[in-house]
Amino acid sequence: MTMANRKGVFIGAYVPNELKESLRRRAALEHRTLSQEITRILIEEVHGKGLPTGSVDRRTNASIPRRRTTDPLPRRRVEDLPFIAPEDEKKKK
Repeated sequence: MTMANRKGVFIGAYVPNELKESLRRRAALEHRTLSQEITRILIEEVHGKGLPTGSVDRRTNASIPRRRTTDPLPRRRVEDLPFIAPEDEKKKK
């Protein structure tokens, strides 16, 4: 008997049947297998929500949002952060 070549490790857990069925239904709605849905949930819980599929995050941890530091008031969105003047302008005052 040959075993399936899988990348990763098996984690076994006993869960209530209702939970398994809920996860199975949610996986089917997203066109995923139950295993893929459980893996996605675990990744999001451990690493946080990522970017949508196909997106690339080129920012570093130290980078600040560009528009919010350069776009003076009034803002286009109400929930934007306050204007932060660049370091050169702060020194001139």
